[in-house]
Amino acid sequence: MSDLIIKSGNLINPGGDFSGVHDIYIKDGNVIGIDEDNTKLNSPVIIDADGCYVVPGLIDLSVRFREPGLEKEATILSESKAAVSSGVTTVCYMPDTQPVIDTPAQIKLVEEIFKNVNLCKVKVLASLTKGLDGNTLSPMMELKQAGAIAITNCLNPIKDSLVLRRAMEYASGQDITLFYQPQNEFLANNGCVHEGKISNKLGLPGIPSAAESSAVAEAILLSKLTGVKLHLCRISCQESLILIRNAQEMGLAVTADVAIHQLFFDEDSINNFNSDYHVMPPFRTSEDLISLQKAICDGTVTAICSDHQPHNADAKQAPFSNTQPGISSIELLIPLLMDLVDSGLIDLNSAIAKVTTNPAAILGIKAGVIEKGAAADLCILKTEEWVFKESSIISLGKNTPFIGKNFNTFVDKTICNGKIIYEKK
Repeated sequence: MSDLIIKSGNLINPGGDFSGVHDIYIKDGNVIGIDEDNTKLNSPVIIDADGCYVVPGLIDLSVRFREPGLEKEATILSESKAAVSSGVTTVCYMPDTQPVIDTPAQIKLVEEIFKNVNLCKVKVLASLTKGLDGNTLSPMMELKQAGAIAITNCLNPIKDSLVLRRAMEYASGQDITLFYQPQNEFLANNGCVHEGKISNKLGLPGIPSAAESSAVAEAILLSKLTGVKLHLCRISCQESLILIRNAQEMGLAVTADVAIHQLFFDEDSINNFNSDYHVMPPFRTSEDLISLQKAICDGTVTAICSDHQPHNADAKQAPFSNTQPGISSIELLIPLLMDLVDSGLIDLNSAIAKVTTNPAAILGIKAGVIEKGAAADLCILKTEEWVFKESSIISLGKNTPFIGKNFNTFVDKTICNGKIIYEKK
């Protein structure tokens, strides 16, 4: 592993003491100093970052790389390459693989695959219930001891509120964070788009906002009862944001994230039945979109994730309601985030915090900051106009509505544990 010096980079470092133009010294995978003497370094590789932003490596709170079980759609190798191209150095791995990650052995398997790939780091989320069945609680303490960073049932419903309460009590007693994606299965009623003008116009089954917000309300009330650390995932509507904001003002340990694509589209985007806009939760009204954009600024939304879900072509080639939801989005996480900055929706420091220090705090890990003694996980951003083309997609999933979009920022280099794992060609 080579020693590194990153010279004259403009540090955007929300959780650290240093920001602005500095030199970073890296040895044995760690930052050993900022603007300090480099005599400890052995023939270091010097990276000229003049005119570039240097930010902590991104922490993505929700990815699906499809392995094990669905390698026909993607693999940990292929999607890790996509991740590091967007400056992501740590990913949270969802448990809805085949088989489900609900045993210590499954956690170790995923960790071992990532170790062999040797690109980004992984934090595994284990299944809240066995097989994600929504009924029988998984052995949470065993899963935590095996390395699970948190537990979740993904979008699989927990129909019995008593099961959810018991899960929260168990998690609270073991100091395990619960990642909860709120959706009332009965109100959602197998819908595929937001219930409103577009669902009526296109004749597609709709999902009302109340399917999410009612589940948010239940989860918040149960979190107050049980004392669990609750992270609400992939919020999409105004009513949910109001409930979350009130819970936070009451001092409850409630955080929330939003998928990056939810900050760009509303229900009007699917007017042509393009299945690349089929996501879950669905794109909602323009008023919801504006509320989400405001919520990333006022702190109600704690973090932004990619919610990366690569699919093969067959999964999106069917009538809209029969296609698989999800966007292949991880390699655009930082370009899209910087697009929000360029448009004035959020300031640069706050935007970077949403994908670094804030996710680290949610996970309870020491990461997402550039400081002496920390792991050298960071990325270097350059400003230059470019166009996202299908031919340039690294992920095996080509399912994205962003093809043809213009961007002003790209990742020039990504460094993980002091190793350059991605360089823009």
